[in-house]
Amino acid sequence: MLVLKGYFDGGNQADSQQYDRITLATVCGTLFQWNHLESEWDEALNKHGAQFLHTTNAAGLQKEFSSKKGWTHKKVDSLIFDCVRIIQRHLYVPDGKVDITLPFGNISKPGLMAVTLTIPLKDYKRAQKNNPELPNSVTEICATESLGFCFRWGIKIGTRFYELYFDRNEPFHGHVSDRKRHKRPNKDIALLKRIIHLGESDMRVVPALQVADLFAWCINHNEDVRRSWHHHLHSLPNWGSLILDYNYLMNPKPGVLERMAMWNLPKRKMMR
Repeated sequence: MLVLKGYFDGGNQADSQQYDRITLATVCGTLFQWNHLESEWDEALNKHGAQFLHTTNAAGLQKEFSSKKGWTHKKVDSLIFDCVRIIQRHLYVPDGKVDITLPFGNISKPGLMAVTLTIPLKDYKRAQKNNPELPNSVTEICATESLGFCFRWGIKIGTRFYELYFDRNEPFHGHVSDRKRHKRPNKDIALLKRIIHLGESDMRVVPALQVADLFAWCINHNEDVRRSWHHHLHSLPNWGSLILDYNYLMNPKPGVLERMAMWNLPKRKMMR
């Protein structure tokens, strides 16, 4: 029985007064693939004297990565570069160029699939104003579109069931949970029945969520690529990043919004 384990971590918040975009990173793989990465990840953390990787705190020398605890930018850069090299070794290798808008193409070497989806908040506010049928929460779009990529990857590699893990205290989990718990979405989306675990986890003890966190951070800082590990991650050819801009948001698949309206799911917090 092949189970796909998907991990989701967000970057920034749905607050246009503080941020200009929101990102959700998704990294998927089988138990076998994750076990190999996690073993190397733990070795890297032990080598550098870190309990876990939280990219925002590490890059900013904050909290557990503060200078008072002996951290410097050089030490942090060395740790994260080792982590990026581990990610590089464990990503799947396509037979040709990655195009995540297609069914991923042929696989030359099995491995993890990583994708980030970013929505510019100005684009979302404009689209939602011009089409009120769009979800009232930008995080809902990120969550459902990312879930779609996870399902597509599972179909690609022959997955039968799914285990989905979200970082704690982020809104994305709630949107997927709404769909899983209600009858109408389960009737319309058969793959929801194949989710055998759906929950939140503490990223401090889950290396896979630390991997997703690193992808989300790098995308949300892609206009200021200073560090060598940041540049190296962006240069890897075998992962995908999509911008869901105004034109994308204004052209949903036919019937999707009407079907969602019929589900009558709970309304969640709107963007500021």
